[in-house]
Amino acid sequence: YIPFIERSLDLLNPGGVLGFICADRWMKNRYGRPLRELVASGYHLRAFVDMVDTPAFTTDVIAYSGIFVIANEPGDTTAVAKRPEISSQALTSLARAMTGKAASGGDVQASKIVLHGGAPWIMDTNPSIDLVRALEAQFPTLEDAGCKVGIGVATGADQAFIAPYDTLDVEEDRKLPLVMTRDIRSGEIAWRGFGVVNPFADEGGLVALADYPRLARYMEARKEEIAGRHVAKKSPAGWYRTIDRIYPALVAKPKLLIPDIKGEAHIVYDEGRFYPHHNLYFITSQTWDLRALQAVLLSSIARLFISTYSTKMRGGYLRYQAQYLRRIRVPLWADVPGPLRAELVLAGICRDRARCDAAMTALYNLSDAEADALTNEGTA
Repeated sequence: YIPFIERSLDLLNPGGVLGFICADRWMKNRYGRPLRELVASGYHLRAFVDMVDTPAFTTDVIAYSGIFVIANEPGDTTAVAKRPEISSQALTSLARAMTGKAASGGDVQASKIVLHGGAPWIMDTNPSIDLVRALEAQFPTLEDAGCKVGIGVATGADQAFIAPYDTLDVEEDRKLPLVMTRDIRSGEIAWRGFGVVNPFADEGGLVALADYPRLARYMEARKEEIAGRHVAKKSPAGWYRTIDRIYPALVAKPKLLIPDIKGEAHIVYDEGRFYPHHNLYFITSQTWDLRALQAVLLSSIARLFISTYSTKMRGGYLRYQAQYLRRIRVPLWADVPGPLRAELVLAGICRDRARCDAAMTALYNLSDAEADALTNEGTA
């Protein structure tokens, strides 16, 4: 839908208006950035209807749609409505209010929505958003504070590259123990014994199959499936590579593991034993104590940032993707007092959310009102 919206905007005469009903993900996701920049550069978002949690379809859906009305004109005021009642009478009244044919109010709010280039669109105006803005002005991002956010390996052919570790008939240095989402459901790693074949040399580039006869036999036996992938057709000489490059040194690094779609943060500590699968994000750090960071990410402050920037899924689920994790703000580890460091570590180890929230309140120096609003919103 992105190209259709872009082309439609290009066709608008001055004062012309277009409306789209489509997925709302482009408002916040990385791939929507160029379109957001285009709208912010010279158009007016006249109206937006947020359809999250609205039963607008005859079947259940995983993601939600939004209704956008964009005009080729200056303007910074947007008529915003959320979760409308799905009935003829209610929607007729809503349409009249949104288009100015009836007094706005009730379910329609006229909001000053300032579009900053390609930044994600935040349509909420409430104290929680004010807190996000205040924290963004005060603290560095997770990665600016010395943490690295990444994602596990995508192979493009899991049935070929992944199997029980002990059954992978390749050289010992050509396979790695793999941790998957199902291994961390309890909040700790309960490894089910799977491994992934690693065709990459430690120093970069693919290993030569001639130097690894067992790996060569393994790959040749599965060549039809492996070579049929797009990444293999694009580079036939490296047909046996995984989609993502594998970095074996990551196995030994302590890391936090985070599955993508969750209702609540699910942050699991790996002391340095496994390589993450592609549906797991990971965080490493040479500055922050990862147990202390685990407490921060389990706290309501992390959910606040994720819920602000993530697209919403059915059932209240959020996307804990790298692009959203990178927006979380934390103090520099050097600025965290010793006693608070110790409390954060203990809170992370025990994974008690109330204790994590208490430590988080001290870490960000939140007022009682801010802390109460934050924790209450997280349990709403």
